[in-house]
Amino acid sequence: MAITPEEPPVSTQPPTEPERPLLDSGADTDSAYLEKLGYKQELNRTLGLFSAFGVQFTSIAIASGIFTTLIVGFGFFGPASFWSFLVGGGLQVFTVGLAVAQLVSAYPLAGGVYQITGRITGKPWLAWQTGWWLLIAHTVAVTTVAVSIAPFVAGWFGVTFDDNTDALPWALGLIVLGTVINIAGVKVAAVLNNIGVVAEVLCVVALVAVLLIVKHPTQPLSFLSESGGTTTGGNWFVPFLLAMILPAYAISSFDATGNASEETKDAARKAPMASVMANVSSYVVGIFMVALIMLAIQDLPAVMESTTPVKLILDTAVGTAFANIFEAVAIVALFAALVMLQLTGIRVLWSQARDGQIPAASWLRKVSAQRIPINATLTIFAISVVFALWSSLLSVLAAMTALAWGMAYGVVVVVGLYGLVKRKLPSHPWHYGIVSPVIFVLAIAWSVVLCALLIYSDPTHVGLGMLLVIASGAVIYMMIPKSRRGKSIDTQAGHL
Repeated sequence: MAITPEEPPVSTQPPTEPERPLLDSGADTDSAYLEKLGYKQELNRTLGLFSAFGVQFTSIAIASGIFTTLIVGFGFFGPASFWSFLVGGGLQVFTVGLAVAQLVSAYPLAGGVYQITGRITGKPWLAWQTGWWLLIAHTVAVTTVAVSIAPFVAGWFGVTFDDNTDALPWALGLIVLGTVINIAGVKVAAVLNNIGVVAEVLCVVALVAVLLIVKHPTQPLSFLSESGGTTTGGNWFVPFLLAMILPAYAISSFDATGNASEETKDAARKAPMASVMANVSSYVVGIFMVALIMLAIQDLPAVMESTTPVKLILDTAVGTAFANIFEAVAIVALFAALVMLQLTGIRVLWSQARDGQIPAASWLRKVSAQRIPINATLTIFAISVVFALWSSLLSVLAAMTALAWGMAYGVVVVVGLYGLVKRKLPSHPWHYGIVSPVIFVLAIAWSVVLCALLIYSDPTHVGLGMLLVIASGAVIYMMIPKSRRGKSIDTQAGHL
């Protein structure tokens, strides 16, 4: 009589336990690998490569993002901030971006950095803190985008704002609309995501084409070394370094595709591939856009004093009509970015709740009949509304967002290097061979520099604010019942 070999036991270890190297994310089907990691398929796995690319590309929103964040570069280093973008953006994309993509290939799980950190180190408190930082980063980013585009959206209806309080109802309306889209499901969000990708591409093509084709006075290439009066005594090094904060604002959220990987087909390959494609294309596009915008400046003193410098540059260089069209498309793209940032933040919270690593975990991890983490969605919405009430502090919150991202990715690349050296990572199809350790070392170095720059730029608000985030995270973590802290709860689907 033939004896049927016994099936290997399914791993039920929590994400805070190191995984055995025999795991191979590229050898199993998505659902089978997910089950080996201790989970059942609860979310809709419907995203292909283009949609996964769109999640990351839309979250970055390079063209529309530059429209609103280039003011940071002007403030620190004038038009010469082009070089800061070139160097800082390259360090962002080709060190941290590549390293995070490799780790996502090993652990294609909702929760991204939280899951990766916990599974490699077995340190539940460290995993929880990194997840908490990213949760804050995504949620504040949603509010920041909503408040920043509210004046433009209101202007379409002939409404102008006298102060920040006037923007609040419009910002809340945008947050509500984004939440409704995420409640409708990942397919609906994916449609908007694809619209966002198209809007971003239109922004890029239109801007580059117009600035290259439409005849207008153009500055010589030497103008890209003009600091706009930001340097004193020939000291350009410090302003150059501080201006490298610009690409940190413009190109971030490196694990957006990772957070959506439980909804991505062939996630171990397509999630990291989509991430790298989105990061690299955003960087290349950003270089051309920043250079062309800088060279189109007609009145540098006016640009340096403007609160909307890119719009002023386009108005004076190629006309108000094009500037208005570009603005409209950029706002659509930014709204799509708002939805994607919210979607990925929801997945971080839901992943923590699924593991019992948050108060009210059983309630927060519930999934609706449409496979939407409904309670996590409503919670992220509520937190975004709270942040919107402090819209006057958004410049500080935006810097804290970048710092939260920078610190979380800094921790995970340190952990990732440890996993590589100690051979703790599962086998995974997306890697860089013998170059991987070098990439991780450079990623660690850049993360340290970036976090130092962000704190140095405003130590009182940003530095102390981040300490408050860490402290509040520690308090919330201690509120988790000891019986659950650092352990997994039932992974069966919790349908409403």
